[in-house]
Amino acid sequence: MLTKFKLAKYIALVAIAICGVVSFKQAALTAEKIQFNYGLLGFEVKVQDLADFAQEGEISDSLNFYLKRISPQKTQKLQKFLGQSYDVDPILVYRYSRTTVGIKMLQRIGDIIQLPGYLNGFYGLRAAVVQAAQSGDGINLVDFLHRFPTDIKLNLDQLLKLVKQVAATEEDTKEFLASLSPEEVAEPKSDLEDLPNLSDEGQYQVTQQTLELNDANRDRQLITDLYLPQGNLNHTPVIVISNGLGAKRDRFEELAHHLASHGFAVVAPDHPGSDRQRQKDFLRGLYKENFDATDFIDRPLDISYILDRLEKLNVTRFNSQLDLEQVGIFGYSIGGTTALSLAGAEFDFAQLEQDCAQPLNLLNISMLYQCRALELPREQRSLKDERIKGAFMFVPFGKSMFKQQQLANITIPIVFQVVDQDFLTSLLEEQIPLFNALGKKSYLVISENIPHSNVTLSKEQQSEQAQTSAVAKTYQNTLSLVFFKGYIDHDQIYQPYLSSEYMQTVEQPPFKLHLIKQEAHKYISKHDNSSKK
Repeated sequence: MLTKFKLAKYIALVAIAICGVVSFKQAALTAEKIQFNYGLLGFEVKVQDLADFAQEGEISDSLNFYLKRISPQKTQKLQKFLGQSYDVDPILVYRYSRTTVGIKMLQRIGDIIQLPGYLNGFYGLRAAVVQAAQSGDGINLVDFLHRFPTDIKLNLDQLLKLVKQVAATEEDTKEFLASLSPEEVAEPKSDLEDLPNLSDEGQYQVTQQTLELNDANRDRQLITDLYLPQGNLNHTPVIVISNGLGAKRDRFEELAHHLASHGFAVVAPDHPGSDRQRQKDFLRGLYKENFDATDFIDRPLDISYILDRLEKLNVTRFNSQLDLEQVGIFGYSIGGTTALSLAGAEFDFAQLEQDCAQPLNLLNISMLYQCRALELPREQRSLKDERIKGAFMFVPFGKSMFKQQQLANITIPIVFQVVDQDFLTSLLEEQIPLFNALGKKSYLVISENIPHSNVTLSKEQQSEQAQTSAVAKTYQNTLSLVFFKGYIDHDQIYQPYLSSEYMQTVEQPPFKLHLIKQEAHKYISKHDNSSKK
């Protein structure tokens, strides 16, 4: 049986990997050893020993002292992890490490990976990760350690807390997903199996045109793609797609075509200040930040302005085809936050100040983006647009940003599609509390094994990305169509689709789907980690 001290040594060794991957001028010195302190005791691991182990499988006598206490399978996994390379854009790493979000994240990790003398490791972390990214061979943990400008001193107390948190979150997530199984025991009903495959294109041909709209009052040029179904259609309901940070308006082009082929008009704008052009300008060094905090306000106003303009164009250009009183919104990540504002949620600066004063939870990075809202003027304003009648959101965030009362008072139906393993918008820390705050016309869809986005992947993982991406698109196309047909187009035959039984007919293992209605509070309230703090 391992003593507490010996166990701590192994946990610390493994946790180097956890911290190294979470973080992001040639230094004259490099790290030769990693020092651990545990109470009054201390020990160290040589960086070269880790390198030899990762590259050649060679285990030194000192490293063997730790590795012999774990199983051969775990030893093999650790070796693979230490040598695993991740493709990164070196310019993006450099720029991001100097943003408000990047600095705060590295400072938080610097509380764990310290410099000698118990100094925060921020500067060593930033130098090492930027230099490693510039190597051209991708970034891996051993290379990162070699490029750290000094010996590393790990704050073992903080490290153990992080490891414990990771383990507890994994266990809580498994327990949460297991608690959903009673809803899904029954076999799918035969009439559901006989329904048409909604992942197929619809009956309408689709045309696409680009509108150049200019909101002179806010000096915002809003380039917007409009997808229209062709045919003798009257009162065509409208769906708006609000994208994530750094994305172009064609990011969800496939979804837009899919919805339009089933009879919707789809509007997909760029959001200046947080779109792809801003990302390019940010990488060129024209901006310090990759998005403006004012976009938390400007994005909802963009959509309201576009709907205003479409009301005029609907008469002069589109033969009154568009039904602009029946508008749905699909929001991805910060686009989901945009949708919540349009649905009636308002900023809660007092709650945000309180939450942002706490140490950063490395398992919910979205808090760094929410805290940027503190840069806004402390005036209360409603961004609600009454034309929005339903919202489908994929991995939104806003638990700390929005007033709980406004979230509870949202009356439009909402679908949250979230993923089970997501350190950007944590399922238990961010998504479940946010969903719990909503009204009763809400659905939670959990997609297992699908990422928040195509984040940095190891070269070994990239081969699996195509399959995952294809499944993710199929789920979004199918589930958003079901929701918008039922709640925006008011086609009653689609109501049975929003059920756990139907989820079984469309899921593609291992990418399981779970659906929870807000009334099923017994399943989710005890897993709301915000209530445990």
